[in-house]
Amino acid sequence: MMSEFSYLDPMQEADLPWVLALEQRSYDFPWSQKGFENSLERGLSYLFYSAQGDKLGYCCLLPVLDEVQILNVCVAPEYQGKGVAKSALKTLLAKLQESVYQIVLLEVRCSNTPAIKLYQSLGFNQNGLRKNYYRVNQWNESQQCLIEEKEDALLMFLSFSNA
Repeated sequence: MMSEFSYLDPMQEADLPWVLALEQRSYDFPWSQKGFENSLERGLSYLFYSAQGDKLGYCCLLPVLDEVQILNVCVAPEYQGKGVAKSALKTLLAKLQESVYQIVLLEVRCSNTPAIKLYQSLGFNQNGLRKNYYRVNQWNESQQCLIEEKEDALLMFLSFSNA
């Protein structure tokens, strides 16, 4: 199984079953099918592929004037930790830099240290905190059940004029 990122391809409606299955496998609180359909209608969405045509992951973006917000990045668990996200995002950022976009924005869980380090390595800087943004399941030992709590989001940006 080849795991090296090779190219981006625009996400199509026909890709949604694969994307939804990966989203549900990857997150406790996954996007709905409607969320992905809206992203296809309003935004830019890409699949990450290997040279052999294996789907490795995806990214959904929302363009607004000269800014783009990264809404969702996901790499299949079997390809995580192999540089897929970094290679795919480098390619995507180069594509965005050549277009009308000047700024790329994103939010990331404060606990997601690998993602924060990845974004920093790509030139993103912290520019704020969104309190209680993400839902998270936590095990409550005394009640012996999962309880839903909230986690802060770190706001990050990349300006191509400063890159």
